[in-house]
Amino acid sequence: MTTQFSDEVRVGNARFAITAADGAGLFDPAAHGLTPKSMNTACWRGHIAGYSVARGRLVLRDLKLGSADTPPPLGGARPRWHDGYDAWHYRKLDIATEFTGRLLLGRGEHEDRPYLNMGFRPAWVFTEVRELVFRDGTLLSAEDLSSELDAVRAVAPARPEADEPVGDWVDLTFSLGYAYSWPPH
Repeated sequence: MTTQFSDEVRVGNARFAITAADGAGLFDPAAHGLTPKSMNTACWRGHIAGYSVARGRLVLRDLKLGSADTPPPLGGARPRWHDGYDAWHYRKLDIATEFTGRLLLGRGEHEDRPYLNMGFRPAWVFTEVRELVFRDGTLLSAEDLSSELDAVRAVAPARPEADEPVGDWVDLTFSLGYAYSWPPH
């Protein structure tokens, strides 16, 4: 198994990985007539979205898409082949989302993090963590949770519990749920 590429959100000049999402309305390739195919072992779901918070809205700006054939234009942009990802790349998009919910974002990997070789990187491996809350794509609040990470790291699930089925553990690491990224403490 391989650690998966995360979607990203640009907040100001900083890029953050999405470590957890709780809500609905993020970009859905199928809703735009796109059928992603796995790009490689680091992107089983077949796409990587790049968002930004612009003028108080969550907007899709960039998309890398695994596809055997040239995909159609998206938001007026034609894709170009990106050798580095073995994927099609849409750039300079301006597609507003209708996301309602919360996103947990992280950047700057913590020096004492354990080696994780599958799933998405959880919030507790990052030094800087923020939670953004949206309604219909509009930013309602942004909170810096970085100082709370030490308590979370102490209980963070770096591997399955002895009595936990391995399949359940794998499913958890490949989800973007808060239970793995920010476990109860």
